Amino acid sequence: MITDFARCADADWRKLMPVLNKDDLRELDREFTKYQYIEDDKAIVWTRIMHPWKPSDNNVGGGRSTGISKPEEEIALKLDDNPQWQRLELREQHCKAAIERMDDEQYKIYKLRYRSGNYYDWETVGKLLHYSHAQIYRKRYALLALLAEECGMLSKDETKTGSSLMN
Repeated sequence: MITDFARCADADWRKLMPVLNKDDLRELDREFTKYQYIEDDKAIVWTRIMHPWKPSDNNVGGGRSTGISKPEEEIALKLDDNPQWQRLELREQHCKAAIERMDDEQYKIYKLRYRSGNYYDWETVGKLLHYSHAQIYRKRYALLALLAEECGMLSKDETKTGSSLMN
């Protein structure tokens, strides 16, 4: 395994490769996959927050509420208090930042892997872009390492921080 890393032209790979394990990479891969549906997920959560199920009220015409009378503030408070909404916001923020940091080649791989309607696996993406098995997995690692840095799983100096996406 060390010999595969030694063949890599980029010296940064030797620092990065031992840091993220298979489980980390799988989790990061899932985050990018989930990001493709972030707007739908946020719309569902927003609807659940704004229109929660309530039992029927038998006190028709009851007393006045002591709640917030400004709907914008009420919406903001409900969203701020909802952990599911916060996780979706954080996922969106991390993925957008990672995508902005991608170079053209990484973005091309990202679009084929995650944005294509064909659901290409990494092997197929490698074949379509004429990369060897080892090359596409090194490029996959670099692409997912960008997201790991944004999520705090890797520090900017490519050392593992011990946090996970769930923190």
